[in-house]
Amino acid sequence: MNLIALDKAKAFPKEVWIGWISSLVEAYNMAIYSFIAPLLAPLLFQQTTAWSSVFFSYSLVFLGSCLLYPAGAIYYGSIGDRYGRQKICIYSTLGLAIATGLMGLIPIHLLKDGWIYFLVLISAQHFFSGGEYHGSIVFSLEHSEQKQNGLMSSLSCLFAVFGLVVANGLATLSLVMQDAFWIRACFLIGGAGGLISYALKNHCRETPAFCALKQPLLQEVKWLSFVQQEWRKIVSVVFLLAFFIVNYTFIFIFLPLINSEANIQNFSTFKSLMAYGVLLILSGILADKLGMQKTILMGIGLFSIAIIPSTALCKNLFVLQMILTTCACLVIGPIHSWMLHQFKISQRCRGIFISSAIATSIFGGSTVPICLLIFEKSHSLVMCSFYPLILAVSTFGCLICMRQQTKVSA
Repeated sequence: MNLIALDKAKAFPKEVWIGWISSLVEAYNMAIYSFIAPLLAPLLFQQTTAWSSVFFSYSLVFLGSCLLYPAGAIYYGSIGDRYGRQKICIYSTLGLAIATGLMGLIPIHLLKDGWIYFLVLISAQHFFSGGEYHGSIVFSLEHSEQKQNGLMSSLSCLFAVFGLVVANGLATLSLVMQDAFWIRACFLIGGAGGLISYALKNHCRETPAFCALKQPLLQEVKWLSFVQQEWRKIVSVVFLLAFFIVNYTFIFIFLPLINSEANIQNFSTFKSLMAYGVLLILSGILADKLGMQKTILMGIGLFSIAIIPSTALCKNLFVLQMILTTCACLVIGPIHSWMLHQFKISQRCRGIFISSAIATSIFGGSTVPICLLIFEKSHSLVMCSFYPLILAVSTFGCLICMRQQTKVSA
């Protein structure tokens, strides 16, 4: 990050920093189960084979995201456009903290069907995450008073990466220690962090963009007419979020799970996540130079070209992750600022949240179970890579098509 960016960051109001801290905590809370699932699997599904227990443990995430994330996103989306962005952040942060903390209190060894309790709490996590993740990003970006700024978007992502790094580091430590205390500690730390974030958000102001809206507009929350009017934008955001969800999970969850070099003492993903943060900042700066949509399209194109040969030829986990991460960051870095400015301020939460509801209900948690099934049948990482590849090509085609239609309409 250059000195000018640092000087600007120092001038941000406290709400920007609190929004970023919330993104860090939310990312940690939503990632910690996925990182620690291989250790929990034999405890939650004791009567199954090793492969089946891992498959079922990740299927809980898929079920949770499909069941309750869309409901949370739609619920908090309507709140955000009617009552303010701060309302979203406060209540969703508290709920997510409680759900994560309770995971650390489940007496796994004393319960016959402990996975049921985890499914309930994972579902609760996803309901509150439906408002927390995008709510915190909208909150911080609107407080920064920046317009379509790629660097601001990448900084928002960077704090989420900090949360992922901490989650991966503690989960890897738990896998090394093989101790129930460390498993509980991972979840309890997330709950405590969420409570701190909740306390901080209670001392924040509403965003200037929301405060500037006329009061009558705030009562106009008509979902059907909104979707009919803005369906092209919603479809574009859905595809882009789906690319984000699937490829992040493929790179940082699935690859370490099946890579032959990724045993419990390997910190390759920990190092890759730190590099991920640096690459996000560079992608944000590049987006400000070239334009956000051009940078996003370039990233999707490079990812589509690189994924098959990389998975076929590269045997080292860290190198493989770095190749794919470099391409994916060109998309992920500016994604939030790009989404923010697809919709009017009075419809911003609805637009982003309903798009995330659709993307997550279809693709959230799908990557690991689907790719595990493909790998079990084919024993080929290349065959597994066709899932993210098909989605990348579809996203590229969708964005090009929508851009052409927008030009024609103009």
